[in-house]
Amino acid sequence: MSGMQRTVVFGVVAGALAHVASAQFNNNWVGFNEEPARLVAASNIGALDTQEKDYGVGDFDRDGWVDVICVRKEPFSTAGRRVNVLFMNERGTLVDRTAQFATGSDVAGDQGFLTPTNDRDVTITDVNLDGWLDVVTATTYGSGLPKAVSHPRVYLNLGQGPTGNWLGFFYESARIPTILNSGSPVTPDFCAVSAGDVTGDGYPDLYFVDYGNANDRLLINDGNGFFSDQTSTRLTQQMSESTGFGTSGEIRDLNGDGRNDLVKDMPGDVRAFYNNPNNQGFFLIQQSVYGGAGYHVASGDLNRDGRLDLVVSDDGADRYLYNTGNDGLGRVIWGPAKVFDFVSGFDDGFGGEAHVVDLDGDSWNDVLITDVDVDIPNCGSGRLHIYHNPGGVIGSQITLREEAGTSGWFGAVGLTPGDLSSTHDLAALDIDNDGDLDLVLGRCDTTNVWMNTTSCPAAVSFYCTAKVNSLGCTPEIGFRGEPSVSAASGFEINAHFVRNQKAGVLFYGVNGPANTPFQGGVMCVQGPVRRAITIDSGGAASPADNCSGVYRFDMAAFAAGALGGSPLPALSVAGTTVNCQFWGRDPGFAPPNNTTLSDALSYTTCP
Repeated sequence: MSGMQRTVVFGVVAGALAHVASAQFNNNWVGFNEEPARLVAASNIGALDTQEKDYGVGDFDRDGWVDVICVRKEPFSTAGRRVNVLFMNERGTLVDRTAQFATGSDVAGDQGFLTPTNDRDVTITDVNLDGWLDVVTATTYGSGLPKAVSHPRVYLNLGQGPTGNWLGFFYESARIPTILNSGSPVTPDFCAVSAGDVTGDGYPDLYFVDYGNANDRLLINDGNGFFSDQTSTRLTQQMSESTGFGTSGEIRDLNGDGRNDLVKDMPGDVRAFYNNPNNQGFFLIQQSVYGGAGYHVASGDLNRDGRLDLVVSDDGADRYLYNTGNDGLGRVIWGPAKVFDFVSGFDDGFGGEAHVVDLDGDSWNDVLITDVDVDIPNCGSGRLHIYHNPGGVIGSQITLREEAGTSGWFGAVGLTPGDLSSTHDLAALDIDNDGDLDLVLGRCDTTNVWMNTTSCPAAVSFYCTAKVNSLGCTPEIGFRGEPSVSAASGFEINAHFVRNQKAGVLFYGVNGPANTPFQGGVMCVQGPVRRAITIDSGGAASPADNCSGVYRFDMAAFAAGALGGSPLPALSVAGTTVNCQFWGRDPGFAPPNNTTLSDALSYTTCP
């Protein structure tokens, strides 16, 4: 971070000891199990990665499984460029597919993700609203380097090819303008990037927070995914200045007026900039939110009142502030900066990135704060803190607590302080599609995958061979959620890469797998077989006859005989093994083989 040192207020760390809670030990509110086999990559970019890491997540190939991007650089305040990694989620396993899907570029000699860069942050957004998620990075330490590696990079998602195959990402240099100061090119030292529509035209704009070399930048989308620097006309000079070097920022609607605002963290000052309701896209009102030794700010609704609250990681004790409404000028009235409670122990200072996510699926957002300050070498000095939101009265100022004891980790079962030490960043995503959030932890010397065990296990296996359809696409069956027998579970079977706008059904039964020739393919479900009609076809909006169809089947509803499905009472009994396969019409084949068939899956119901 430009080599600058921050003032650290150690006194507030000691002060946090006064907030140790008198809560009961062994409140096992969430559970995790480490599963190294879920990450498949060379050790230096995977399990034994020693570089600084930051993550972005999204379903990039639209197959129903959330993927992960890891941007990397040499750790701390150094300019060692590193390659980025694309981990594609292949039915619950994160596999390095960088070389296959992320090397395209319009710059001679550039290899996309495999071109080393000093990326410190990444955001996932659809820059051109074509329905495919793109990638935007924030670069730093690019002095003396060409624009392609010194400036932020937009990797366009190329979408699906004619046979349903995903085409990957392609770097296009012209999508980001050359950053200028007083008319001369300048190398940005960006630490953070956030995407969101600030102008009201529906297209995501970009907000970059800088250490101070180029100041913060607001880049506006032209409606085609190309950006122009309009900072000087939309922000006041004071809003864009990063003399104290900015470290994080977000585009969010803080005051709930339907227009996106900006929030930014600099040491000593968290600031909010409010979008002008009478001239959308222009920011005139500035508010100082928090004046401690803040390092990172994240937003999220902590008390389910529909308002965005703030979490601030601090060089001392981390804080969170509740949004209590608006004043007459439309500014948020922030509650007092609260410190987190601890069953035992205390905040060990030097917080890193903050994340607001619901780990235990109770609809109350929890908070995770990493411990590595990327400006100052401090690996081993702390650990990731996981703060439990116990819920309460909606709208009240709920106290969040770390449920941990001095002799081990109690609340987040399976994790120990050693498992959480020296964490740069994390990705919280549903790796195995069972409905709860798993964790990828990017630590100083490792990358670890921890699977959430809160929900009942999906116990899903795939078998049989799909019939390639007449367009050359291979239909693929999948699932989402936990296979609970509860009617409210929402457990879903889905089919991807099938012909859109064509009729489809789900075959399902409980009498074991099969491998029987059927209409030019293989029937993988043994009779008696039930049928469930399509309830959603994601590709129906496309006029093209392609493989963009996505069909979804609510198994709890079919168990009750709803939605046109054939009742199967055994689906409502825990411990039942169910086999499923998708069947769809395919007019490209001659009768009687004018159908397509996916592969099959088997799952076991749980209570």
